[in-house]
Amino acid sequence: MSTVKIGNDFEDKSYGIIESALNNKDLGLIPEFCKVYKKKGYYSTRRKKEIIFDLSIEVTPPNANKPTLLYLIECKNYSSSIPVDDVALFAQYISEIHDYAIKGVFVTNSKLQSGAIEEITSHGMMLIEVDDENYNIIHYKNEKQNNPQDDLDKIIFKAIQGALLPEKIEGLKRLSSNQIDAIASSLINEFKPEILNYALPTPLFDLLKYLKGKYKLKYDYSNVEDNAKNDVLGYFDSIKNEIIVNSSIKDTPREPFILAHEIGHFVLHKNLKINQSVYNNFRDTNFSFFEQSYALKNPKNWIEWQANCFASSLLMPEFSIKAILILTQKDLGISKCGRIFLDEQKCNKSDFREITKRLASHFNVSKVSIEYRLNDLKLIDRPVYRHDSENEKEFLRRLSILGSKYS
Repeated sequence: MSTVKIGNDFEDKSYGIIESALNNKDLGLIPEFCKVYKKKGYYSTRRKKEIIFDLSIEVTPPNANKPTLLYLIECKNYSSSIPVDDVALFAQYISEIHDYAIKGVFVTNSKLQSGAIEEITSHGMMLIEVDDENYNIIHYKNEKQNNPQDDLDKIIFKAIQGALLPEKIEGLKRLSSNQIDAIASSLINEFKPEILNYALPTPLFDLLKYLKGKYKLKYDYSNVEDNAKNDVLGYFDSIKNEIIVNSSIKDTPREPFILAHEIGHFVLHKNLKINQSVYNNFRDTNFSFFEQSYALKNPKNWIEWQANCFASSLLMPEFSIKAILILTQKDLGISKCGRIFLDEQKCNKSDFREITKRLASHFNVSKVSIEYRLNDLKLIDRPVYRHDSENEKEFLRRLSILGSKYS
């Protein structure tokens, strides 16, 4: 296939994505006032002639006789990395088009040289790196601050992102918490049956040695970052069959759950057919304090929830935590054992703190992990709020809003 044919096919696919998002009103724009073009020319005052751009989006408000907002899109399908000169030339072309508010968008199936990325960043362009199968949005840069156009950029970015993401991931099963608990228990029995028989804590590093010997699973520490340079606490690489945990949490109370979470990915998701970039572009699971539930709205939500559920079951098996709970309550002189009654009374709050402290020590996890596990197993009895108790409702509502801001 000729390079011209390859380039044209690439432009056609990019055009289809943008036109579809526009017509479906996913861009937050009124389709009647917008138009997507291929190979349209725009007059350059410097060259005294039109410059042809691969794709463009024109936004023309009602009663206006010409567009006021223009997205100019360059599509590059290369077999090698994109040189800085190509980006610089695209930026130069954009600078020569006047009488519009202009946003540059660079779409490519190849990696860019470091200088090219800096060029895109300095000009506030949108960068979309794709591959021939998945069309994944990898990177987005807009360094301009307090620019009203930024909001529209983000809307278009999210709309294209939504158009590219698959509705489902091949091989992903919608497992229930009971099914995941059974899978985790099966792994424990395969490893050391006495853990469940005697409600013992799960020795994660011994388990890792076992998984390495039987399944060639590797484990290491590193400083892991995502594409936005944010710290990643843990990561399972299905291609290398390796678990990486961020060095910053080594030997801290956070490490056991993160490690168990990644073991969950290894057990439940190692055979999923998903590009890592596609996975990264799904939103993370949000926990609603108001509804006391997880919002499982896309494949990543399900994948992460399943790994969390597996981690809880691996570290705190249902039978084990119930058994240790009863023993702890008896040791504390609590008459009704097997469940925790928690209200505003100081004695009940004090008992709860002591119980979670002892359980956390036994299972080598954080007190927060213990509380979540007790909640999931419905082992905490809390008084039901009255319908007219608006203060409590407002408190939960504010917690929910706070949780969404920091998710």
